[in-house]
Amino acid sequence: MRAGTRRRLAMAGLLAPAVVLLLVFFVIPSADLFRLSLAHMDAQRSIHHDLSLVNYRNFATNPYFHRMVWGSVKLAAAVTVLCLLLGYPAAYYMVRVRSATYRRILYAIVVSPLLISVIVRSYGWVVLLANNGVVNGTLLSLGLIERPLRMLGTFGSVIVATVHVLLPFMMLPIASALQSVDTVLERASQSLGASPWQTFWRVTLPLSMPGVVAGTSLVIALTLGIYITPLLVAGPLQPLFAIGIYYVTLSQLDFPLGAALSFVLLVFTLVVIALAGRLLKAVNRSVA
Repeated sequence: MRAGTRRRLAMAGLLAPAVVLLLVFFVIPSADLFRLSLAHMDAQRSIHHDLSLVNYRNFATNPYFHRMVWGSVKLAAAVTVLCLLLGYPAAYYMVRVRSATYRRILYAIVVSPLLISVIVRSYGWVVLLANNGVVNGTLLSLGLIERPLRMLGTFGSVIVATVHVLLPFMMLPIASALQSVDTVLERASQSLGASPWQTFWRVTLPLSMPGVVAGTSLVIALTLGIYITPLLVAGPLQPLFAIGIYYVTLSQLDFPLGAALSFVLLVFTLVVIALAGRLLKAVNRSVA
């Protein structure tokens, strides 16, 4: 057997478990979800499995679903921008701190929220933002307000809680990219007369862009499908994609329509990830 054939067989053997897992836990369920989305439910709540695009037509013509999509897009944009503005400086400081012990402590602080349930972290914001919560209690005790402010149930509370939940997913890819930036390049830039800001803008930031693109794509994909955090801090009336799927599926028991909405969300997320992947390749080519 030729060496090239052996290498291909070895590569196929290594990839086989991942392909099988992807097929069993993603491709087949997605195909079944699409099959269910082509069914429809009659007035007697019976599901008919003859092929129909009525659910997709309902999605395309119903203004509620349009608000739902727009709400998820606004949330994804706001959360991504805030995570990037907060996460990049924090990741830069975490990577460039001189003390190795301090650096490990910072990494532990960033990673530790991922070990705690999202429900627990979201309930923490309920405690903080409630009318009788910590924030309102502090403002009242300081005399800054006369009555409790309404914070829970607002779109702003959803943004704040979602940023808290997803910030590590932005910081860790950026920190990984910054670690791979050779500091010799930055010192060479400054020795040639560049200011620290020019060095950051022309050297550090371009070399760290793969991490920025990876973190941004992760945050966007996770925000589009986030469910439990908006539900806890703002209730089921927020016009968001995942909450709309929850309402249609568990409140109206319209499983075909819920499957259609879920498939639309899946395709939308995959498109975002694919675009981010193409952008990452372009960034890598420009950096190289």
